[in-house]
Amino acid sequence: MKPHSRSHSTLTSLLILLLSIALWVPACSQSSSAESNLHHKFPEKPINMIIVWSEGGGTDLAVRLIGDYASKALDQPFIYKNITGSNGAEGWNQAAKAETDGYTVASLTFDILTNQAMSTDAVKYDDFDVLCQFTVQPIGLFVPAESPFSTLDDLLETAAERPNDITMATTPLGGFFHQGLTLLENASQGARFDVVPYKGSAEIIAALAGGKTDAGIQTLTGMEQYLKDDRLRLLAVFTEERLESFPEVPTARELGYDVVHKSWRGFGVPKGTPDEVKQILVSAFKKAFDEPDFQEKANKAKLDLVYAGPEDFKTSLDQQYPQVQRIMKQLGFVQ
Repeated sequence: MKPHSRSHSTLTSLLILLLSIALWVPACSQSSSAESNLHHKFPEKPINMIIVWSEGGGTDLAVRLIGDYASKALDQPFIYKNITGSNGAEGWNQAAKAETDGYTVASLTFDILTNQAMSTDAVKYDDFDVLCQFTVQPIGLFVPAESPFSTLDDLLETAAERPNDITMATTPLGGFFHQGLTLLENASQGARFDVVPYKGSAEIIAALAGGKTDAGIQTLTGMEQYLKDDRLRLLAVFTEERLESFPEVPTARELGYDVVHKSWRGFGVPKGTPDEVKQILVSAFKKAFDEPDFQEKANKAKLDLVYAGPEDFKTSLDQQYPQVQRIMKQLGFVQ
């Protein structure tokens, strides 16, 4: 009886061990599967969207519009946070230092390139993994309707003959508009303008329409009415090709001045965010961009929609930054 008991006991122990192994293997498999699917459940809560410009401005309105459509694709809302200051640096600093879990998205604008060129301590565009670009803001050179300058050649020739005598309205010194003007001066035969910095586009438009400045650099968004009402005249645009919205206006390049300078808006997440999470966000923004209702509202708001995915967006930034760096050094903002 004792040998039989020992044999029975050994068999029982073996069965228990095999059963334990059988139960343990699927449990581990499920755990591993759950871990690998963790990011596929993203997002499970609202996402912070950091906007580095003030509420109610053009970038704020553009970001909220596409963000609301992207949130439908994500089935989670964006919590919009306007963190302004230092030409966008305050908000970008906070965004770049956030957790790399996809729950912080930063709105990116051209100004991050300017900040980076001006300071070694500034947040760089490479501190973010870019998701997409969704607008491009072309700019052009305007004069008052009664201006004696009917062409860009007229204006530049006079500015070369009378350097620093012709006033040119831009936004703050070293900013995007001032950079565009510097490119134009460089491309000309010695034209030099008396640069008059204004706080923003509204002040530039008022100065132009009121005849308080000889010329001005300005985005083209919302400018159609001023041209139709014969309050302003657009001499040239700083784009590669003529614009559909202003087909009669030549580019500076086709007039012999190699100047291409455009602003843009896009999105990024802190560097190191998992690829699976980034892909979910990219897909949501692309779906939002392609939504006919969004396109209609964005076109009414004159948002100048142009989409670029993460690879093309990053390539564009890599190409644009050296030009910004050169201009800022020429203007004395970089040692």
